[in-house]
Amino acid sequence: MSDSISTPRPSIRSARWSKLSYRLALLIVVLLGLSAVVTTTFAVRSVQHAMFTESSTSMENVHASMNSLISVEYQGILDFRSAALENRRNALQDVSAPVVVALDQLRSAADRGEISEAAAKSSALAMLKAVRFGNADYFFTYDRGMTAIAHPDAKFQGRELIDLKDADGRFVIREIRDVALNEGAGFVEYRWVRLNEAVPSSKIGYVFHYKPWDWIIGTGVYVDDIDIEVDARQAAIEAQLSAAFGELSFSSDSTFFILDDEGRVVVAPEGADLSSLSSAPQGEILAAALVASAPEQDGEIAEVTETASLRDGPAEEWVMTTSRFGALGWVLVSAVPKSELTGPGQTLAFQQALLSIVVLAIGLSGGLLLSRRLVRPVESITSAALALGDGTFDPSTLDAAASRKDEVGELARTVQRMGKEILERERKLREQVARLTVVIDHSKVAQAVDEITETDYFQRLKARADEMRNRKD
Repeated sequence: MSDSISTPRPSIRSARWSKLSYRLALLIVVLLGLSAVVTTTFAVRSVQHAMFTESSTSMENVHASMNSLISVEYQGILDFRSAALENRRNALQDVSAPVVVALDQLRSAADRGEISEAAAKSSALAMLKAVRFGNADYFFTYDRGMTAIAHPDAKFQGRELIDLKDADGRFVIREIRDVALNEGAGFVEYRWVRLNEAVPSSKIGYVFHYKPWDWIIGTGVYVDDIDIEVDARQAAIEAQLSAAFGELSFSSDSTFFILDDEGRVVVAPEGADLSSLSSAPQGEILAAALVASAPEQDGEIAEVTETASLRDGPAEEWVMTTSRFGALGWVLVSAVPKSELTGPGQTLAFQQALLSIVVLAIGLSGGLLLSRRLVRPVESITSAALALGDGTFDPSTLDAAASRKDEVGELARTVQRMGKEILERERKLREQVARLTVVIDHSKVAQAVDEITETDYFQRLKARADEMRNRKD
């Protein structure tokens, strides 16, 4: 075997490096990469979910706070209006009481015969028509058929007004009749035109049935001054809300505003320009969508994502939360740029990507070192196995691998032991072949001599030699 011709074989180091070592390093990188992708995806989703949840909770709290604030302020307006109207009602009853006393006095005079009943009624109607109080407020008187028998407005005097409607289309004269006849006395709210004016105003009337003469008598006061004060107080509340919205901050570029049922901006943060919601076509569409998305019930909220331009720059997606304050027909809207909610997740993803690159680099380096540490013993074992084939095996080449305590070391020791056994068997076989070759060579010589001596030529030579020896003798 030592004389056999060795055939060239490829470098085990380069061949194994291109396969096993590379695959191990690649496997480590792939596993680290997959781990980084899964971890980053989970982290980003968790952060974004947490941000959206926190934003939703903040929006709920903000809407609840704003609803409570508006409710308190609105209740204050209602209380003011209710108290003001109650004062007006009491005033109407107070001013009507002397009129009833005067009527009773005239009727008593007629009953005593001091004046005729016709004269008493005539004086009473003249008095009712002439009485003025407050802001030129007056009394009016109807008979049961609702004919105006004493009215300061000449266009109504003497007319049957049962089918007369107020500015809102209500049959106000019928309501006056029904309250007076069915309840004896009561209040009626309607809209009426002041004397010598053309624009109708809110009015509250007090009517009563004067049974002795079967008259329906009434008076009223205009309450548009109360409505003006209510509007002023509401405007003050809206200004306060605007200032509050301007200071309200639940994220860097968030905003809070109020729309009415028509989609018009009622309250905007102080210094903010939301006029595009009422003027620009896209803004009107957005406002209509927000009003439509608002829950029907007060206290409930709804969340939508809309594309809008509520700050400098191009239109972008906003996460908007809506709630409703039905008493005023308001829709409360809070808006947060979606980028603010997804931004932390994107930042985390970028940081995770950088960290993953570092980890991948470390993993690749570690994988290469680990794979080389695993591959080197395998290479030496593979080289030793090939050396056994071409007769150049040296057991000492496996000493390093055989010193390992793992499975690779066990394999190296086994190959080393097998190689030594093979070398020993080869040595013994070569000795046996050498001895056998000597024996075979002697046998061949003897066989060749026999073949030569048995030939006719050799026999003739032998005969001549014998003959020559005999002649010599």
